[in-house]
Amino acid sequence: MHTRIIGALLILYSGTLLAVDEHVACQHPNAYADYDADTLHSIARSCKVSEVADLYYHRASHIRQLEKYLLFEHKLNNLGDSENIAYIDAYRIHIGLAEALLSKELAPDATPALNRLNRIYERSGEIAELRFRGYDLIANRLQQWLREKSNI
Repeated sequence: MHTRIIGALLILYSGTLLAVDEHVACQHPNAYADYDADTLHSIARSCKVSEVADLYYHRASHIRQLEKYLLFEHKLNNLGDSENIAYIDAYRIHIGLAEALLSKELAPDATPALNRLNRIYERSGEIAELRFRGYDLIANRLQQWLREKSNI
């Protein structure tokens, strides 16, 4: 008797269990505040829509890059050496503006907006990494090339 009840419950809830494998944030890509990088990575792994998964992956990478840059700058300041950290703020602000401007358009089925935001994360992250490593001239040229190529 107990096995029949358990079997019936498993059949009833099997559809629910299959739907749970995707994180709820995958259905609301603009609701990501207060997540740390590890949580964002786990959300990215659970998303079924590749563009949404990429977006959460880029957000996690963005957080990790900022942490790395700020830790490096903090260590430099402790040594008495000071460095221009404007590139960190520019990177952070650029991503924040892109998120704010595209937040109303973000939905799991809004592929153009998701692709555009993913490209912004990739390009901004690459430019910030070049600046962090001291390749300002290459970063400037890449930024200028992207501006000329852009259709904005």
